[in-house]
Amino acid sequence: MKASITVSIAFAMMVASAVFSGSIYNEYEGETKVVTVDSTNLRFSPETITLKEGDSVRFFWSGELLPHNAVENSGLFDTGEPSTEVDYTYTFSFGENGTYEYVCEPHEDLGMIGTIIVEPNPDLVQNNSEEPNEEEPTSESQNAGFNFTFFGLELIILFAIGALIYQVGKIRSFGDTELDKINHSDEEMEAEILE
Repeated sequence: MKASITVSIAFAMMVASAVFSGSIYNEYEGETKVVTVDSTNLRFSPETITLKEGDSVRFFWSGELLPHNAVENSGLFDTGEPSTEVDYTYTFSFGENGTYEYVCEPHEDLGMIGTIIVEPNPDLVQNNSEEPNEEEPTSESQNAGFNFTFFGLELIILFAIGALIYQVGKIRSFGDTELDKINHSDEEMEAEILE
C-alpha cells in the first residue's frame, strides 16, 4: 500500500513539474492567409502577402473558367497541375523566412505572379537546432507551429525510476524480514519440542 502511494506521488510530482515549468511544448498557433484568383484580370488576389514563420498560405479557388496553379520559383511549394479547383495549404517552418515569388504557369507571361514575404518569428522555437525540413510539401496543412521541447524531463523520469527501485527494495527487505521471523519462530518451536 505504501509503495503504491509513493509511486503515485512520484508520478504526480513528475507531471506537475513538467506542466508548471512549461517544458513539455512551446506552441505557436500561426495564422492562415488565403490567396484566390482574380479571373477578370488574371491575377492572384492579393498579389503580395506578409506572413511569419509558422504561418500558412492557403491557395483556394473553385469553379474557375481557366485552370490555374501556384508554383514557387525554387520549388518550395507547388499546388500541382493547373486546375479550376484548388485547395492547397503550405506552412512556413522555422528557418524559411525570406521573400518567395510564385507564378501561375499557364499565365506567367500575362503577369500572373505573386509574392509572399515571410518574416522571422521570435515566438516560434526551433526544436534542438535542427535544420529546416526539406521534405516535399503535401497538399494538406503542415503542422509547423507545434514543437516539443523536453527540458529536464529526463531527470524527472530518472527520479521516478529511482523512487520505484527504492520502493521495490523496501518491499523485498520487508519480505526477507518476515521470512527471518518465520524461520526464527520455527527454530524456537523445534527447541521447545526438544525440551
